[in-house]
Amino acid sequence: MRPNKKNFHIDPALQPLFANVLDRLFLCESRHIPAYTDFFDPAKWTSFEEAIVRQKPNVQVVAFGGIKDCERRMLGFFPFEIESSEKNPLAFPIARLRISYNSKFNKPPRHQDYLGSILGLGFDRGKIGDIFLASGKNSDESYAEVFVFGDISEYICDQLEKVGKVPVKAQIVTEQNNCADVSRSQETEKQLNIASLRLDAIISALFKVSRGQAAALIKSEKVFVNWSPQTDVGKQIKPGDMVTLRGHGRARIGEIVGTTKKDRLRLTVFLS
Repeated sequence: MRPNKKNFHIDPALQPLFANVLDRLFLCESRHIPAYTDFFDPAKWTSFEEAIVRQKPNVQVVAFGGIKDCERRMLGFFPFEIESSEKNPLAFPIARLRISYNSKFNKPPRHQDYLGSILGLGFDRGKIGDIFLASGKNSDESYAEVFVFGDISEYICDQLEKVGKVPVKAQIVTEQNNCADVSRSQETEKQLNIASLRLDAIISALFKVSRGQAAALIKSEKVFVNWSPQTDVGKQIKPGDMVTLRGHGRARIGEIVGTTKKDRLRLTVFLS
């Protein structure tokens, strides 16, 4: 019997996406084969995973994005009777691409530049996983590594010629390692002086806009906290939260490390 989404406890706003997830779950259950979803951000895949695990103890659910550090992940569904070797995360239909450019003559593209150029080839966001920025051993060559659906990887390599205005070359990476050279170490640590941990105060300090502009951005649903849209300008942010301003970047919130002479908070953030 096809899974009924009414039997699962899920945020109503996520139900259209969840219907597609249940289609993959039904494929796994009906044909007793592995099945995989699109890539989702952490807020979505954790919600979907929890809902399914509660209702479907006869199916194993694995979230994987290409390496252990990935935030955007697919959900893989596996019948319990399947051989353990077929549940290996490396069996997921994920390809790892290296997109390189000459850094001697070009300004480094930003995360959103890579994403926009790949989406511009005609792909949906759900087909693209994490994008990691890194520098190669050769100081003149830098690159990004991008995780994508395997069946679109060759097309991207053939068609992607520029990221923004920067000429690039894309190739599929075949070696299996943990991408230590493109891990979260690429975050940039910074300290902010803020009046409070309110969301509008943090957006103002992070992206150098006025409190009024920050409030307007939040109310227009351009700000996300832990990958969920947030419209409450007074929401209290805590260490570990991920704050994103659409089109401008994101930051992981660190610890309060002290106060200034004017009693403002000194907050550590990690920009990516």
